[in-house]
Amino acid sequence: MTEVGIRALKQNASAVVASAAAGETIQITDRGRPVAQLSAIPSSPLERLLASGRARSPRRSLNELPPPTSGPSLSEELAAMRAAERY
Repeated sequence: MTEVGIRALKQNASAVVASAAAGETIQITDRGRPVAQLSAIPSSPLERLLASGRARSPRRSLNELPPPTSGPSLSEELAAMRAAERY
């Protein structure tokens, strides 16, 4: 992450914005203290959700899921539950 002071940002705004648009995250400082962060706007809906915190990246791949357990299928269980109900 690159740090840029407010004075340098004023003098080189176009170059700083171009760097952010290229994917770099830039931290804006005021007298050496971080006050803002400049980064590119996410392009895909998923990236926007991840950036806003409304979604999170998966911890594991779907390929790592365990195999299904043995026993009756969901359809069979539902059919049995419906048959057991009395109207």
